[in-house]
Order: sequence, then structure tokens, then C-alpha cells
Amino acid sequence: MSKGRAKNRKRNTSEPAHVKMHGVITEDRVQEQVERTGTYPFTFASSAIIAAAALLGYLVLPAALLELGIEARASMLVLGPLLISAALALTRYFLDSKRGPIRGFWVTLVTTLVALLVITYLMAFLGIAL
Repeated sequence: MSKGRAKNRKRNTSEPAHVKMHGVITEDRVQEQVERTGTYPFTFASSAIIAAAALLGYLVLPAALLELGIEARASMLVLGPLLISAALALTRYFLDSKRGPIRGFWVTLVTTLVALLVITYLMAFLGIAL
């Protein structure tokens, strides 16, 4: 390999050592993605919050409430969709984008709540696997 190519392959040391990330893209590319697609990227924190809400709503809390005599299917029907839809709406409109409670927040909350209620009902009470 020639010396010219080796020089071109060397890392550019003038770049900052610490680059702020927003999920899997750099912070300076977020606005470009929002303008191009109209959506904000998910961050690792928002993904972890939504996963934790799913675990709490469908496994942990129904198991704990089962010990208190509350049927697991009923608690899953109430808690699972409520926690996941709230986590999704809150992370998308408060954590990822700082837009606050605008119309899209409420649409996301209600739409995912209704969809998850239907899916949970079909799976838990009718035994239909989607």
C-alpha cells in the first residue's frame, strides 16, 4: 500500500473525542431525520422504558396481584395495555422529542391503548394467538 493511501486511512484527529448520541445516530443528525421522515428516532432509554412497562404489565404485577387473589388475566388486561401505551406516548413526546402533550401524544396514547386492549383480550380470554 502506498504512503498516500495510508495517510488517507488514518483517523482524523481534529474530530471531538466525545460525540453525543441520540439512539443510534449522532445528535446533529436528529433534525435531518425529523425533517426527512417526520419522526423522531427512538433512544435506548425509551426502548428500555417500554420494555420495562411490558414486563411489569404482563408478568411482574399480574403475578404479584395473583398472590392477593386477583385473577392474572384480568390484571393483564388492565395493566399491560395501560402501562405500555403510557410508556410509549410519554417516551415519544417527552423523552425523545420534548414536544409535550400535543395532539399526537393523545392520539398515540389512545390508539395503542385500544389496540393493545383488543390484542390482550383476544390472547388472554379467547386463546387466539396472533
